[in-house]
Amino acid sequence: MFANKQIEKYYQQCEALLNFTGVSWWIIDLEEAPDVFYCNKTMCDTFHLGNDIQHSISKTCPIAGDYNKFIAIKSSVSAQEIYKEYDDLKNNKIAEYDNRFPYYDETKDKVLYFSSRAKALVRNEFGKAVLLLGIIEPEAVNEELYKQASIDSLTGLKNRRAFDSQLQFMLNLAKRERRTISLLMFDIDHFKEYNDCLGHYSGDLCLKQIAVLLTKSCCRETDIVCRYGGEEFAIVTYGDSHNTLRLAENVRRCVYESNIPHPKVASGRVTVSAGYISVLADEHTTPRALIESADCGLYLAKRKGRDQSICGLRVNENLAG
Repeated sequence: MFANKQIEKYYQQCEALLNFTGVSWWIIDLEEAPDVFYCNKTMCDTFHLGNDIQHSISKTCPIAGDYNKFIAIKSSVSAQEIYKEYDDLKNNKIAEYDNRFPYYDETKDKVLYFSSRAKALVRNEFGKAVLLLGIIEPEAVNEELYKQASIDSLTGLKNRRAFDSQLQFMLNLAKRERRTISLLMFDIDHFKEYNDCLGHYSGDLCLKQIAVLLTKSCCRETDIVCRYGGEEFAIVTYGDSHNTLRLAENVRRCVYESNIPHPKVASGRVTVSAGYISVLADEHTTPRALIESADCGLYLAKRKGRDQSICGLRVNENLAG
């Protein structure tokens, strides 16, 4: 199983010394088996790697936290920085590697957060690493702080910061799996007039009501509901244009039928306008392009009379910039 006696010896030593609850660790022989890492059972269980302690680095890189499809960072700037630090560690340019990463646990339907550290156990006469050891620990406190930093305090929805992160994350997965990703943007119609007439306290209550209605309209786990800013909301999801229009209309009708009073419009009730875009993600699709396309649909919905849902531009140039 082991590439040589040396790594077997260090593995057994780690097994005896690092037997702490919840702590994952891995070890790599960079000279004789550079594409293989050996890990403990805790790491296998935590990241669903099966029962085998031996794994391929090219398929599952432990140092980057890129476990299977659940962390899509290989093409990102942060991933490039991670791999650069990994090379610096191997070449003795840094003494220790330190990284933090999120991991989506599909079995718990929950994002967990971990700290990852690595250093050279053995170096050769030229200072290059021969054996690497890495330790991964859960960060329960950081998870709670992350939640606080990513939630809009008024509505309880994910905030703009979380929206940017989730959109990038879901887009990366869509690219890998050749899936259709959709973005929906909603805006409360005549909200300034609502605030001017009833006051900001009533305006805040209205925003809370709309947030509840948006959440109730989204029944799938992959529907990510966010407060984009002000009176604008967004939903990131997977699905084709037909299903996305249906979701947009469900939200619009739900708001209309809730009959929230609006004293400054002819209908006498609060309504929302929606713009959306659905695209089969490829290497050219960017978050900015999706936002601009959905926002274009929202602008058209407003211009054509409000209280309606319109698809934004879907030309290639609009989705590749």
